[in-house]
Amino acid sequence: MTLSFSHFYNLPSSSARYEFAVEMMYKRFGAKVCMIGKFVENGEKVKTVVHSEHGELIDNIVYELRGTPCRDAKDSHSICLIDSCIQQRYSDDEALRVLNVDGYLGVTLRALDHKPIGIMVCLFEICPVISEDDKIWFQELSHLVGAELNHNLEMAQQDALLNHLTKGERIAKLCSWSWQVNVNRHWFSYEMPRLMLKPEASPSLATFLNSLTELDAQRVQRLFKQIKAGMVRHVDISVLHRLHNQQRGLFHIVGQVEQAEDNEIVFNATIQDVTYITSLNQQLELTNVVFENANEAIMICDAENKIIMINQTFETLTGYTADELCGKDPKVLSSGLQDGRFYRKMWEQLLQHGTWKGEIYNRRKNGQIFPEELTLTVVKNDIGEISNYVAIFRDITDWKRTEAQLTFYANHEPLTGLLNRRSFMDALEVSISEARSHHTPCTLLFIGLDRFKEVNDVFGPETGDRVLVSVAKRLRNSVRQLDMVCRYGGDEFVILLSHSNVDSAMSVAQKLSEKLRQPYVFNELTIEITASIGVAQLEEGTATNAATLLRNSAHAMSSAKKTNVGSVALHSQQIQAAYLQKIELKHKLKQALKDGTLEVHYQPIVDCYSGKITKFEALARWHDAEFGVIPPGQFIPLAEEFGFIHLIGQFVLERSCRDLAEIHRAGFTQVSISINRSVNEFKVSNNQVEQVANAIAQAGIAPNSITLEVTESIATNSYTWHILEKLRALGVQIALDDFCTGYSSLSNLIENQVDFLKIDKSFVDSLLADQAKQVMISGLIQIASQLGIAVIAEGVETDMQLQLLQRFGCHFVQGFYFSKAQRLDKCIAMLKQECQPFDATGLSGKNGTV
Repeated sequence: MTLSFSHFYNLPSSSARYEFAVEMMYKRFGAKVCMIGKFVENGEKVKTVVHSEHGELIDNIVYELRGTPCRDAKDSHSICLIDSCIQQRYSDDEALRVLNVDGYLGVTLRALDHKPIGIMVCLFEICPVISEDDKIWFQELSHLVGAELNHNLEMAQQDALLNHLTKGERIAKLCSWSWQVNVNRHWFSYEMPRLMLKPEASPSLATFLNSLTELDAQRVQRLFKQIKAGMVRHVDISVLHRLHNQQRGLFHIVGQVEQAEDNEIVFNATIQDVTYITSLNQQLELTNVVFENANEAIMICDAENKIIMINQTFETLTGYTADELCGKDPKVLSSGLQDGRFYRKMWEQLLQHGTWKGEIYNRRKNGQIFPEELTLTVVKNDIGEISNYVAIFRDITDWKRTEAQLTFYANHEPLTGLLNRRSFMDALEVSISEARSHHTPCTLLFIGLDRFKEVNDVFGPETGDRVLVSVAKRLRNSVRQLDMVCRYGGDEFVILLSHSNVDSAMSVAQKLSEKLRQPYVFNELTIEITASIGVAQLEEGTATNAATLLRNSAHAMSSAKKTNVGSVALHSQQIQAAYLQKIELKHKLKQALKDGTLEVHYQPIVDCYSGKITKFEALARWHDAEFGVIPPGQFIPLAEEFGFIHLIGQFVLERSCRDLAEIHRAGFTQVSISINRSVNEFKVSNNQVEQVANAIAQAGIAPNSITLEVTESIATNSYTWHILEKLRALGVQIALDDFCTGYSSLSNLIENQVDFLKIDKSFVDSLLADQAKQVMISGLIQIASQLGIAVIAEGVETDMQLQLLQRFGCHFVQGFYFSKAQRLDKCIAMLKQECQPFDATGLSGKNGTV
């Protein structure tokens, strides 16, 4: 080898050696272009590593081999020499024409395995004579350059591999660790300082140990001793960085102790930050726990809709195990209650929107069908393809049952189970519309229980509820299934008879009246009540709606109650006219109260033994300019019905107290006044104690000169009696009115102390002809007298009635035998005429006065 070639290896770098080789080529051959290149892109192109023109270095280039002389040189194992006409031979090589060259000398550079790795080329404008020595020299130079290029390529490959490994370690958050045990030499890959959060530190054992917690650093050092002692050959531990958190700092060390060829013991290991992986595993474990213990059933299918996984709740709800269902289509659960159209729409929405939610009926393994609330979700992979279907459902049997109950109670009355007012009115509107469309008859029955309030007052609301339930059962069992029965409110019921004319409806109403009249027996208690029924027919050709038809039947029921309690009445024009008159009277009565045109008249109450007037009963009177005198039996119930009886009561109370004060000023201070009070006046919002006390105080009269008359049913109410006790404590006297007409109880006379007991006119009317009533009245007077209660007999109209009552020991009497109710001035005149002597053998009425 010449001196020049030996100088080749003494140069400091590969680029210097490449430049030296090109310089030698130029000096030897005088070529216009000299270059050394390496094959790139799978040998299809050449990238020069050094390039000179006329002996001067120029920029490196990249050119394609195809259609060039270098393509032929690459395929040759010897020197390629073309001394002329090169441009004609390679007409596609534009560079040859640009450089204006006509000669070519080239040789392929090969690796040790003879694989082509590059090329060395000289281009001549006029090719010189190349001798065999020149070729040998050129060949030897190519060996040197090829070896250098091969070395550079191998080093580049190693650097690339190392770079890839470093990048891989960085991505995997991992580093390599090798420990030569005998010489105690540790080597760490360059990624270790970065893992230890010390990127500027050197990759040393100290860097590693100082980054760990104190306890883990001690563990690693103990591990070194065990490895040295041959006690440990495999290591798999986790240690913590002293600055660890939920994102980083948990290191997993996996290593193996090996013996090298030179008997050197080597511990090779990897250190990986597994914080994220561990967190994912924990999440996966948690997800699995949630999956297995979820209250909802979960099923996962593959892309072919075959079951691949179910949870424990799914097995419990359906009765199937995972082994029984895996690989099967979910349609094995189908109940058959949903048709194909349902499933097509479900799949269409699922595939279009990625989710579907709804209610569906499925079948358990035992064949039982159950409702479920189902949510389906599509899961897609990274490229948007469906990978799984997830179904989550829960058994909603209980919820459906509750929903049905809520729906029932939303449309039905809870005590009786009948339709409530709202749902009945909705159904009635529909029925009326259908009846008109099909020209079929439609009839409404409005049923009102008579004197039902007295049942509640005497026997209590629980017994009243039992009566209402029994009434509802009798009504349901007495009509057809297509007929609708409603508890309209309180003690009122409504029945819609479909396809029923008036005659048929009246017949049904009569049968219902008889059935409801039958006794209601609860253990040892028997209750008898009646019902008044109103019948209204839907008339063809009229614009009658549900409200109007209901109103007509209610008017007919009210008419039945007034004319003959417990009867049946058919709505007619007369009833309608009576109702309209009632509405007109209501407005007139309210106006009369507002204008103060009502009057108070007084009927005397006479002492049976002295013959003198001791009391007056205050009675409201109304004279209307259009209708004339309207009897109390007409306008008092009207005020009760429309809710302003308390206004009349307050008017009578205040007027009576003022009139009594005037009687007292006339010198008749022994006279007192009885005032009737209605049940509606004893309400929490209507303070009777305050109102009565204020009226007495404003009139300036003594409280014991006022007697409040209440019916027995009112007095038995605990709240009402509490009020009466307060009034009695003020000195006001209390009288039980209409005694013996309702559910009279002698025990009430003992438990609830009163001052007066009034025998109703109906008993006095039949007193002479009915021996039993004589015995009852005589005994009642005796019992009352023993209890210190004075008895007043109402409705005395004959001398024989009076004499009989005297013989029984009755204390006071009142009635037309003595006088009807009079204005205040006439009452005072009656008192002034009382100076006439009293006939002890009997009272004689004269001109309506005593």
